[in-house]
Amino acid sequence: MLQAQEILVERYQLQKVLGKSAIRQTWLARDLKNQEQVVVKLLTANDQLQWYNIPLFEREAKILRQLDHPRIPQYYDDFVLEGDVIYFALVQEYIPAKSIKELLASGKTFSEAQVREIAIAVLKILIYLHTLNPPVLHRDIKPSNLLLDESTNKNQIYLVDFGAVQYHVAAEGATFTVVGTYGYAPLEQFGGRATAASDLYALGATLINLATGISPADLPQFDSKIQFSHLVKLNPGFVRWLQQMTEPNLDYRFGRAAEALKTLEKNELATNNTNTDVSHATALIIKSLDELEIYIPTKKNAIQLVFEGGTLSLFLWLLLMLNTGGVVSVLVGWVSFIISTLIITWLILPGFVENNICFNNKKFEIRWELFGFCYWRKTGKNKHIQEIYQQNKKLASAPMGVTIELIKNKKITTTPLSTIERYWLINEIADWLKFW
Repeated sequence: MLQAQEILVERYQLQKVLGKSAIRQTWLARDLKNQEQVVVKLLTANDQLQWYNIPLFEREAKILRQLDHPRIPQYYDDFVLEGDVIYFALVQEYIPAKSIKELLASGKTFSEAQVREIAIAVLKILIYLHTLNPPVLHRDIKPSNLLLDESTNKNQIYLVDFGAVQYHVAAEGATFTVVGTYGYAPLEQFGGRATAASDLYALGATLINLATGISPADLPQFDSKIQFSHLVKLNPGFVRWLQQMTEPNLDYRFGRAAEALKTLEKNELATNNTNTDVSHATALIIKSLDELEIYIPTKKNAIQLVFEGGTLSLFLWLLLMLNTGGVVSVLVGWVSFIISTLIITWLILPGFVENNICFNNKKFEIRWELFGFCYWRKTGKNKHIQEIYQQNKKLASAPMGVTIELIKNKKITTTPLSTIERYWLINEIADWLKFW
C-alpha cells in the first residue's frame, strides 16, 4: 500500500485516499509541476487482478486522452510504476464535488426539478459520447459515477470513472467483457451487446434511484420492468419517460440520447405552466402536474340569445296570427310546434352548449352542459386512448369537433370548433398526455 506524502514519478505527491479495493486505489494528489490537485487512479498487479482488468484500464486511459468535454474530468497523464509491486497509473483532473451516491447516503433527497436537471445534464454528456466516431459507451452510469458540484447556485454534473468504457457495439461473434452494475445495467449488457440505449437504461435507473431514494436493485419488478410509480409523486409524463428509459425491451426504449432529451424537454415545456393560462381566445385551460382542465365556452352571447329568441317568438306569433280555427288551427299548431322544436334543437341550442374536458393521471371525462346543467357525459381511461384527431376528416365542409378514439373503436367527440381551436385542443391534450 502506498503512503501519503509519497511522490510518484518525481511529480505527483499523494495526499489522501479517496477510495480503494483489493486491486484499485484512488488518491487525491498534488501535481508538483503545475501546483494543482489531481486524481491518481492506480491498478495493482497482484494475485487478485483478473486478466481483463489491465486492458480495461488501458482502454480507459486511451479513450480519456481523446475526450474533450467540460463535464468529463480531463485526462492528464498515465504511467507504470515498477517495483516490488507493479502499479498502472492514470492521472485526471480533480473535481471538488461529492458523488450522488454519497449525497443519497447522507440523507439528501432530490425534487422532481432536480432529477430533471440531472437527467438533462447527463443526456447532453451522452450525446457527446455517443456521436463520437467511433461512439463511446460508458456502460457503468450509476450514482457513484456522477459528481454533483453544489459550490455554486448553478449545480454542475460530472460523469466519471470510464473503467467500463467501450468504443462501440461488439461485433457479432466477438468476445466481450461483462461489465456494469446490477440494478443499473440492462439485460443486453450482461449478454455482451451494449448499445447507446444501454447507457440510457442505466441513466433512467439512476434517476429512479434519485426520485425514490431506493436502489433500483431493491425495487420490485414486473416483466423485468422496474416498478416505482407507486412510490413517487411525479408528473405522469415524466413517469412515462422514465419507464421508457428503463424498458427492458430495446424496441421500446429510447435508442438515442438526443431522442430522449428532445422528449424530456417537450415534457418540461408542457408542464412548466401550473397556473391558469388563458392560452386561447375562447377556451380556458388549467394545467397542473396532476390535472388538465379545458373549458370550451358557448359560441353565443347574450345579444345573440335575445336576437335569436326574439326571431323565434316573432315566427311563432306570425303562425298564430294565421290561425283561423278548426282543423286548420290544429294543423297550424302542430306544424308550429314541430318547426319551433327543430329550430331550437338544431339551430339555436347547439350554439349554447359548453364542453368541460377534464384529465387526471388515469382517466378523462368530457361533459356537455347547457345553461350550466350537465345533460351528457362520457369517460375513458388515458391508457386506452389510441388517437386524437379532427372529427369527420373526410367531410371538410361539415362542422367538426375533436375526436378522442379509444380501443375497440370507441369514439368521443367534442362540440364543433373552429380550425384553429381544433388544432390547439389536439396539441394541448396530446402534449399533456405526452403523445410524442
